[in-house]
Amino acid sequence: MGFISSATTTTLNIQLTDKGRSSILNGGNLINLFSKFGISDSDIDYRNTQAHSDTSTTTNDSAQLGYMPDITGEKTTFRNAVNEGYKVRDNIWVKPERTQVQSTNKKYVALGMRQPNGNMKYYRDTCVIDYYIHDLLVLHKLFAFRYVNDYKDTLSINSSTIVGSATTYFETTLDIDTKGEYSQFLGTLSEYGLGMYGNIWDSVKVYDGTSLEAENIRMVSKKDYDYYNSLVLAGGAFIRNGGNGQQTGIEYNGTTIKGFKQASPFSLFFSPGLNSTTKAYKSGAGEASLGLGAFDWGYLNVGGMVPWNTTGNVYPKFIMDNKFNGWAGESTNIRDSYVGFVTTTDMESAISLGTLEADGYKNIDTTLPAARLVLDVATSSLSPVYYPIPPFMMTEANGDLLLINNSGAKGIKITDTQNPTDAYGRIIGLMEYTSNWNTIQSGFKSSGALFNVFPSQAAGQPTTATRVAAGTDPHYTLLGRMLKMADDMFVGISSQSNSFWSTNKYSGGYKNGLSGTSIDNYNVSIPITWVLESTQTKANTTPLNVTVNFIFNKGAITESIKYKNASSQNFYSIYDNAIFKFYGEDGVTRASHSEDPRGYGFTSSGTTSYETSTGKKLFRKLISGQEIKAN
Repeated sequence: MGFISSATTTTLNIQLTDKGRSSILNGGNLINLFSKFGISDSDIDYRNTQAHSDTSTTTNDSAQLGYMPDITGEKTTFRNAVNEGYKVRDNIWVKPERTQVQSTNKKYVALGMRQPNGNMKYYRDTCVIDYYIHDLLVLHKLFAFRYVNDYKDTLSINSSTIVGSATTYFETTLDIDTKGEYSQFLGTLSEYGLGMYGNIWDSVKVYDGTSLEAENIRMVSKKDYDYYNSLVLAGGAFIRNGGNGQQTGIEYNGTTIKGFKQASPFSLFFSPGLNSTTKAYKSGAGEASLGLGAFDWGYLNVGGMVPWNTTGNVYPKFIMDNKFNGWAGESTNIRDSYVGFVTTTDMESAISLGTLEADGYKNIDTTLPAARLVLDVATSSLSPVYYPIPPFMMTEANGDLLLINNSGAKGIKITDTQNPTDAYGRIIGLMEYTSNWNTIQSGFKSSGALFNVFPSQAAGQPTTATRVAAGTDPHYTLLGRMLKMADDMFVGISSQSNSFWSTNKYSGGYKNGLSGTSIDNYNVSIPITWVLESTQTKANTTPLNVTVNFIFNKGAITESIKYKNASSQNFYSIYDNAIFKFYGEDGVTRASHSEDPRGYGFTSSGTTSYETSTGKKLFRKLISGQEIKAN
C-alpha cells in the first residue's frame, strides 16, 4: 500500500518481489499489469532473529521499524530489500469470485433483551442472566404503598407520619403529583417489562443469518436440578385440586421425591409472541417473567359483620354462630354451600340468580371480593387465609362508577388508575383473615353455622386491633405473607443435602433468621438452565442455552420492608416506613442504590437507565451472550 504524506507531493515507491518482477518481464505494460493492491499482513517473519521479532524496543532491530514480511511504512525507514520468506496463504477479495454465494439454512434461537432506551438486542448460543428478586419485591411494596393511608391506623406504628412520608416519596422522589402521573409511571415501568411480573427476558426469535422471526419455542430443563428448581419457582401457579380450586403447591409425583410438596409464592410465566405479520402467535416466543402468583381470587359470602378496630377506617370481622347472624332455617334449605369463600367461576356463573336470596341464605348479607391463599401445602391442616376488600373501599363515595362490560354493568373504582398493576398493588396490600369452623358439630349449631372470619396472625389464631397497633402481635398482608413464604422456600432449597435442588451461592444466617428472635440476613442464588429449541425448524436450528441466576439478598429487601418479631413470630411489615431502595447487583454489599425503580436520577436526567447511583444494573443483568447484529 502507498503512504500518503502531508505534503503536496506524494511519492509511491513500489518494491517488487521476484514474483512481481517476473510478472513485469512476462506481462508487458506496467500500467495495466497492477490493478489492485493487497492488504498488508503485519505478521512478523519469525525466521528472523529473536531481536527482530521483539516488539518491546524501538531499536533498528525491532520489528516495528521494518523487519516485516512485506514492505510497509515510510520511504525513509522501510527496508529496501524484499523478503521472500513469507508467502501469502489467504487472499481477501473485494468482491466474490462467483456471482452466486453459497448460502446455508443454519438458524439460531435468539434471546431478546430490551435495553433501557427501548431498543431490543438479541443473543444466541449461550446466555447468562442475573435476576434480582429483591428489587422486584421492593417494587411490589411500592405498588401496595400507594394506599398506605387506608392502613396507617391499623397496621403501621408510624400512623402520624407515614402518610406524609409516602407523599414526599411519590411527589419529590418519583415526581408523581397526580393520578394521571402515577398512571404514566406505571406505563413507563411496563414498557421495560416491570409490573405485576418482572421480565427475565423479553422475546425469543429464530435468526437465519439475515432476519429474526418468531417460531414456536419449546423450553427444556438442562439438568435434573434445573427441572426441580423450575418447579419450585413455578410453585405458586394456581393449580385446581379435585375441582375445588385449592392451591396445593407443586407435587413431585412420578419422581424420586414422590410425596413431597414445596410451597412457593412465585410463578413463572412464558408468554407467546407475535410473528412478523402480527397475525399469529407463536408459543414461547414472548417474554419470560417472574411474579407472585400463589393466591387465587373469589368472593367471601358471610354474615354477622361487626367492627374489628375502633380507630381509622373500619375493618370488619364476621361472627356467624347462630341463625340470626348466619343463615336461617334448617340446613336442608342450603341447597349449595355457597357460604364462606366461593371461586369467581362459581360465584359469577354457577350460582343461579336468587340462590342467595332463598330462606337458607337470607342472613348471609355481605359479599366481598377476596384473595385466598393456602399456607401449609404439605398437610393442609391449617385453614386457608383470606384477603377481603373491606366494605369502606367499595362505596360509591370512595371511587367512581366505571363501565366494566359492554352490557352497561358498572363497578366501583377502588384504585387511582385503571392500570392492572394498580389493582394488583391494592390486592397485595390487603390484611390477612382466617376462618374457623365448629368441627365437632360439623359446622352447624342451632340450625346455623359456627363460622367466624377475622384478622389473624400465624397458625390461624385471631388477633385484636389493639395488640397489632401496639406491636404485641404480628400481622400479615398478602405481600407480607408471600415474603415469608419466599423465606421458607429459599431455605428449603439451600438446605437440601441432595441433588434435587441446587444453589450456586448462599451465605448468612438464614436458618436462624426464620424462627425465634433472630432476624439475620442471608444471600442466595438459585440457578436454572433452560434449553430453548424451535419446534418448527428444530433439525437445522441451533438451540440456545440460557442460565438464569435468581438472586435474593435479604439485607437489601429489609432496608425497605421491615422484618420484625412479635410473639415469637418473624414477619414482614410493609407499612412501617416509606423507604424504597433498589440495590440490583449491589444487593450483597449495598454500596449503591436507587430510590427510583426507573434508575438513579431519572426525574432530573430524563433518561431511563435502570441503574444505581454507581451504574449497577437494577432488576436484571445480562452477564454474557453473543450479540446478533441483524438487519
